Amino acid sequence: MKVIVNLLGKEVRELLTRQMLVPLVAIALLFAVIGKLVRSEQAKGSGPHQVVIADYDRSALSQRIKWFLESEHLVLTEAQGDREATLKQAKDEGVNWVIVIPKGLEKSIEVMETGEVEIYGVFQGFSITQTMKGVEIKQLITALNNQLAQDHLAKVSPAVKPKNLLLPLRPKQFVVVKDQVVAGTPEMLSEIVMSQTFMIPMVLMLVIIYASQMIAASIGQEKENKTLETLLTVPIDRLSIVLGKMLGAGLFSLIITGVFMLGFSYYMGAVMGEQSIGTNIDSQMVNELGLGITLQGYILVGFALFLAVVCALSLATLLSVFADDAKSAHTAVMPVIFLVMLPFFLTMFFDITTASLPVRILVYAIPFSYPFLVPKAVMFGNYSIVGFGFLYMALFAGIMIFLAARVFATDRILTAKLRLGKKQS
Repeated sequence: MKVIVNLLGKEVRELLTRQMLVPLVAIALLFAVIGKLVRSEQAKGSGPHQVVIADYDRSALSQRIKWFLESEHLVLTEAQGDREATLKQAKDEGVNWVIVIPKGLEKSIEVMETGEVEIYGVFQGFSITQTMKGVEIKQLITALNNQLAQDHLAKVSPAVKPKNLLLPLRPKQFVVVKDQVVAGTPEMLSEIVMSQTFMIPMVLMLVIIYASQMIAASIGQEKENKTLETLLTVPIDRLSIVLGKMLGAGLFSLIITGVFMLGFSYYMGAVMGEQSIGTNIDSQMVNELGLGITLQGYILVGFALFLAVVCALSLATLLSVFADDAKSAHTAVMPVIFLVMLPFFLTMFFDITTASLPVRILVYAIPFSYPFLVPKAVMFGNYSIVGFGFLYMALFAGIMIFLAARVFATDRILTAKLRLGKKQS
């Protein structure tokens, strides 16, 4: 154990260099700065929004439109002059949106004809916040349309509720999970699942990618500097060397991922606003369906992540044998990254339990698939996948560690090289 601890310290000291830490901290700070800027812009967009309104109708209906917009927290500025003057006024005052109520609008509505309200977007630049505000204004006009339609229907058929005429058929949706029937929509169910499994694939993917690259770079650099030969001459069990390198790369990748995710979480919190994923979920629906991940479930998910990282480190250690220098290290571990990315996207867009047989065989054959499958399997009580995944990942990791130790015990660790497009001499 002391030998492994010493090797672990050696690996961490070699990896924790200024050249490695400065870009990492810079990326985390960049995410934090971007997040702060996004929060600032969202704070501006969430406040009262100015709109220049040109009322050429001067009717009771136009007054109602203006009152409705003001009730929805829009700050209206009366226009001066014709359309060209109104647009110039908006540009000079830095207002992005102009609403024009044409003359004769009320008369058109009274005779059951369609009237038009003109909406102008005055763009002097472009931002998502400005675009979303335009969508909000159109939604307000749609809501006002609904009110006017109900008023017309109330006049034509006073004995019938306007809502019954507008919506004669109302869908009432239910979801069935684990023999439990609950009122809700598939969208709500998807939101519940995503809220509890959103960060797991991100963390796993980052940890595995960083860990694989770190261990490959470490072995490649040692082979390039001829320090690996010196290490192999020391009377140390080769399995201890393999475990020391794996633990060092794993620990360093956890540090990198933690710092990165800290900045990334701040950025995502800003982008998604105050209402993060899952904030609007009906907690009663979660309880009735029993979809909440318990402490036992999180332990299973954590164990799946641990086994996946061990699988990645063991496979990366074996592949790193073919990295003859630090530059070729990243090429050597490309299969690991590919095997992580493939199930990441497949499990995101497909329900593996209902996918075709070839897709299921492909996903189940990749050991890195199970950390993506386990959270959903725990939520839906499908523990057979959980148990099989644990056994498969443990077996895969054991075989890879055994093979890596065997390779380290021979001269192949020093002579094996990666040659793309050329025959090995």
